[in-house]
Amino acid sequence: MIMNRFVGFLALFTLLCGGMASGRDDAASKRAARRELKLMSFNIRYYKPGVDGDNCWENRREGVLKMLRAEDPDIIGFQEPHRPQVDFLRVGMNDYASLDMGRDADTDIEKRPDGGEHLMILYRKSRFVLLDSGFFWLSDTPQRASRGWDAVCRRVTVWGKFRDRRTGREFYYFDTHFDHKGVNARKQESRIMIAKMKEIAGEKAAVIMSGDLNAVFGNEALAPLREWMSGARETAPVTDSLPTFNDWGACDLWIDHIFYRRLKIVGYESLMNDAGRYGVPYLSDHNPIVASKNCKDEKTVDIVRRVVRRDAVRCGLRKIGDG
Repeated sequence: MIMNRFVGFLALFTLLCGGMASGRDDAASKRAARRELKLMSFNIRYYKPGVDGDNCWENRREGVLKMLRAEDPDIIGFQEPHRPQVDFLRVGMNDYASLDMGRDADTDIEKRPDGGEHLMILYRKSRFVLLDSGFFWLSDTPQRASRGWDAVCRRVTVWGKFRDRRTGREFYYFDTHFDHKGVNARKQESRIMIAKMKEIAGEKAAVIMSGDLNAVFGNEALAPLREWMSGARETAPVTDSLPTFNDWGACDLWIDHIFYRRLKIVGYESLMNDAGRYGVPYLSDHNPIVASKNCKDEKTVDIVRRVVRRDAVRCGLRKIGDG
């Protein structure tokens, strides 16, 4: 299936122009200094020994690191990493600082001593000053580890308030993961997210929210997000329609998103990741989505759109925006 080799890349923001980025080398620093803010959201697929066969974390991790270094984002929001993955990323991306919280961090400690699946933000230390940070659970008791409504799992959000060293501009970044089963839970998780973002950031701040929301953009569960924020994929002047979930080649879905408010979007971009690009068949069962101002030209994007639509019809999939 053609879509199996796509790595979604999300593209974007003139909010915080350029930046003195420290990279792993001078070339990386120069690239970062020339560009605008580049974001990535990536469900990395949890680590569990004996699961996923040839696509297990041990086989994917070096490919993931190669991809992260090649794309060189300024901020990355991860979903699902367990403690060994968190530690690996901290070591491998040591010019970034991190924020993280396990969804089971202070419960079931004997069963999940590492806190279970984490939400994790990596941000470039040389470019951003962390002004504030925190976390909350997606439930009616967000201040403590808890599960809400008909959710199968506890769900947590990690956030940070940042200042760009170059421009002085400030913004908030929220990284989250909605439940994969609970229909009512996803509706309520959207409601809680909006309430907490308003409480933490207010109405006037620049806000970015990324994550695996387990719903397509037009799903009614995401209505509160659509009312208060905009979707990068759906509003960018230059965009594409590539899927964000591949299920190791079994299925293509559009369930990972970046929402924003009080920002200017430059473009949304998806890049094809052929099998050998990073030395692994798949980076995860999700494709990373990334933000950057250097988008494909319109002709290339139109060609990609036609390929995606053809395959979506062939697989019986609905377009982005269908509920």
